[in-house]
Amino acid sequence: MKKHIYFAAASIFSVMLLASCKNEPKDIDDAKEDVIEARQDQQAATEKADAAQTDSVSDYARLKAETNKLIADNKTRIAEFKVKLKTESATNQAKFQKQIDKLEARNEELQQDLDSWADKGKERWDAFKSRVAKSVEDINKDIDDYKKEHNY
Repeated sequence: MKKHIYFAAASIFSVMLLASCKNEPKDIDDAKEDVIEARQDQQAATEKADAAQTDSVSDYARLKAETNKLIADNKTRIAEFKVKLKTESATNQAKFQKQIDKLEARNEELQQDLDSWADKGKERWDAFKSRVAKSVEDINKDIDDYKKEHNY
């Protein structure tokens, strides 16, 4: 009887051992495939992150170049206002000089804001870009208003 129990236990153990051996190569293959897929996903994510950073840098460079041109244009217009200011009466000169000083200050703030940007992520980039665009619009509107007010 004991012999039969040992034989049955050995048979069950052998079957379990063989059954587990057959699954191992499949599990290893599945694990290898998972590793390959994970590496591909990692590589794709790295490429996307690099592309996003490059896009952000190129967007910033483009925005900075365009805005620097606008700032330079504004400085030229403000300089023209100062030349025309000299032909005004003393009371008008004081009044107009304050307006010109405000335009210069806003233009300078825009330049400082543009120069102080550091890459802080996509959400902050969008907010920064919107803020710069709004500042440019406001300054251009103020300059146009000044020109209309003073018939330039």
